[in-house]
Amino acid sequence: MKNDRVIINVSDEDLHFREEERKQIEKLRAKAAKESDDAYSEAHKNHCFRCGTHSLVEVEHKNVKIDICVNEGCGAVHLDPGEMEKILEGEKGVFSKVTNSIFLVFK
Repeated sequence: MKNDRVIINVSDEDLHFREEERKQIEKLRAKAAKESDDAYSEAHKNHCFRCGTHSLVEVEHKNVKIDICVNEGCGAVHLDPGEMEKILEGEKGVFSKVTNSIFLVFK
């Protein structure tokens, strides 16, 4: 069996352009992914993560805007990062008890 070898000489210039193309493709993929995520978020705005219906309303409590599902039989509460802490501010030790209880469920 004959071992055929092909030797390719790649110049520094070729390497440079390949790297530039790779970077452009990476940027385009990131842009497309962001646009896709944004389109999905917009299309599902005010949809409940639990029941999937377009039924979220915004309620303000202790200067925190909370999203609540008004679909009968659901009633899911949607909290953004940090909102639980703001709601429970001033409640001595309640937040740590709640988080500890939640994490115990997953052990």
